[in-house]
Amino acid sequence: MIKKLLHYILIIRYVILIGLLFFTLIFYNIGSFAEQLIIEKSIGGIVLVYIPSGSFVMGKNSKGKDYSPQHNVTINNGFWMGKYEITQKQYSEITGMNPCEGSKYGEGDNLPVYNISWYEAIVFCNELSSVNMLEPYYIINANKDIDNISQFDDIKWSISFNENAKGFRLPTEAEWEYGCRARTKTKHYWGDNSARNIAGKYSWHLFNSGMTGYYKGEFRWVKQHKMQEVGTKLPNNFGLYDMNGNASEWCFDRYHKNSYSKKAVTDPLGYQDKYISRVVRGGSILDSPDDFASYKRWFAGPFEKTGVNGLRVVLPE
Repeated sequence: MIKKLLHYILIIRYVILIGLLFFTLIFYNIGSFAEQLIIEKSIGGIVLVYIPSGSFVMGKNSKGKDYSPQHNVTINNGFWMGKYEITQKQYSEITGMNPCEGSKYGEGDNLPVYNISWYEAIVFCNELSSVNMLEPYYIINANKDIDNISQFDDIKWSISFNENAKGFRLPTEAEWEYGCRARTKTKHYWGDNSARNIAGKYSWHLFNSGMTGYYKGEFRWVKQHKMQEVGTKLPNNFGLYDMNGNASEWCFDRYHKNSYSKKAVTDPLGYQDKYISRVVRGGSILDSPDDFASYKRWFAGPFEKTGVNGLRVVLPE
């Protein structure tokens, strides 16, 4: 009886060990497979990373905040997203001008372009498409957009798009957050820690992008903030760099503080009614790491050149 019991115990131990080995191999292979899934391509010097289709929880439940309530979002089709923010060199090669020239935030070929309006971002996408023999995505109509009720926007172009075009475009706000989160559920794509030294491994922010001042060995201030070369910090799990910090990034969507609802949505195009502003995401060198939460939203008038807004482009699958 004792021999049989010992025999069964040995069998159970072997089964447990085999099971542990099996799951270890499975998780190892999943990790390796995930790394192999980072697929890149380059068009006209723009390096793009493939973002697979999927679902995620967008926003955060927080009463009175514009990123509330949380809601399920499905991205039906994969897409290509710029590995880096568009640089000043890339922008000037297409447009013939550098909007950062003479700016206090820095000028350089490999710095992100900034100080551009939403309209200029749209025009850049179309011109980049044309140069690379792609059908432009946006249809720009100089007639006034009747939904734009801003008192200060004298441009008010009516912008529509050709869904069948394969040209460059701005990400939707949902695509941007999906790309930023990279399948994480934490506050930031690197975790929940907003400490400036931890965030500084992944982003250029308020506390590491300028001249730092100390008094009697204690941190006091940072001033003279500068944009930094793209791709010099760690990427997220999709292989995207500078999704937080450096330059802020325009999205296509109209902004409204109450545009979110609890209803699950698929490939949302955002708010579709009267508006004044467009969505900006990611934060910049002028923002604290605590503001770099993946769900955090900013906004600006489409005509505004706030000094730190740039762009990242996407292409359809």
